[in-house]
Amino acid sequence: MGSKILVDDTSPFGTYEGGDRFRKQISRIRLLPRNWLGKRLMFALRRLARKHIGDCVDMELFGSKMRLYQRGNASEKRALFAPQFYDLEDRLALAGLAKDGAVFIDIGANIGLYSFSVARTFSNFDNTKIISVEPHPEIHRRLAFNRSLNPELPITLFRGGIGEKEGEMQLLTGAGNLGQTRILREEEAPHPESITVPIITLTALCSKFNLERIDGIKIDVEGFEEAVLLPFFESAPDSLLPRLIVIEDNRREWATDILATAAKRGYRIAKKTHMNLLLERS
Repeated sequence: MGSKILVDDTSPFGTYEGGDRFRKQISRIRLLPRNWLGKRLMFALRRLARKHIGDCVDMELFGSKMRLYQRGNASEKRALFAPQFYDLEDRLALAGLAKDGAVFIDIGANIGLYSFSVARTFSNFDNTKIISVEPHPEIHRRLAFNRSLNPELPITLFRGGIGEKEGEMQLLTGAGNLGQTRILREEEAPHPESITVPIITLTALCSKFNLERIDGIKIDVEGFEEAVLLPFFESAPDSLLPRLIVIEDNRREWATDILATAAKRGYRIAKKTHMNLLLERS
């Protein structure tokens, strides 16, 4: 694991066990209640537990085998130690869409935390499909490794970004947090550490995977939501509009009011969670 962004996708699952002491500590943390005291205890116990593992650990999360890294990716660390505090309402809302033929698109999948969480429920139904979209090549390797450990799940991967047109764009890795990786806008100056990644429209993604319906979408693209959603809202037929959209609340960064545009297609804010808005279509 000598690359700048740590990835070991060759060692077999179980190579990084963490030891009995760590397993006992993390079991206690995952049982903490979702209240103020539970959160305070979680932070304290997590600091202790982190000392007993290296860069990564192999263990079960959301009912799936996963290799999880404790540094450099805030979402991954949060879910590893205390999944009950990681976007629980948002994940449950998406899992609640499960039925035969249901489709979930995870845009900005990171290592697949939403995908694997929702997939456990989707896998109880026939012909379900989850498309996990992640443009960063190294994060995608982590995602692909975890996908390989759980071949029974209805998860399909796409390495690329979603934008307003097809082509290529520059991706800038978040400083100290891979979850803050973002697409450079065309008007931004080039960055020496940016990565060139393929990009397609959401409509093109649906065509690529022969999707005739979408039940849920999660979008976590660090302020790039307009480029993902606005062209889709303009051109998508009603039959393709998802029942639920979980979108990071970046209203202060949007040049166009996405919520007003969404309202014209029948969406309303059903709930505001810690970081996201849940948009439902009636």
